Amino acid sequence: MKHLFSCLCILLIFNSCVTSKTTSEVEVSSKIDQLYKYTTSSNSISSKDLFSPDLKNILDEAHSVSVADAERIKKSDHPTDKPAMVESFIFTGVPDATKQKVTKINITGNTAEATVELEIGEYKADDKTYPAVVWENSIQLINDNGWKIDNIIFTERSNLKEQLKAFITETKKGL
Repeated sequence: MKHLFSCLCILLIFNSCVTSKTTSEVEVSSKIDQLYKYTTSSNSISSKDLFSPDLKNILDEAHSVSVADAERIKKSDHPTDKPAMVESFIFTGVPDATKQKVTKINITGNTAEATVELEIGEYKADDKTYPAVVWENSIQLINDNGWKIDNIIFTERSNLKEQLKAFITETKKGL
């Protein structure tokens, strides 16, 4: 009986060691969870602890350009037009992602890349049923006094930084 109990204890200890995440993996997962809890880009922009300095600067510039475009439109002949805006779904790539989970984390030194599975559940619109859709994005992080999100690589499209820079460039043309 003692032998069986000892074997069981060793098995439980081994199992807990194999399945536990490192502190860095837990911190990375936490940052990603924080990212997807935000519902508007203005909330996200205010979080300097969430984004790397480079991404934070790009987000701040995109927000400033958006505000300037809104002011331009208010003074125009068409004050009810919609200004160029940074929408909250810039972090998922689509406006209706309802679920997300981190499926993989690779940490190398002060950088990490996490694979996030996103899902839009089945929905009905215009008397038509649309099936659930699942896809993956990669999130790049840097450790700069704590893990911070540096970029998001979207499936079949450019990355977040490239999209924000293109938004800034195009919006500035109209100012």
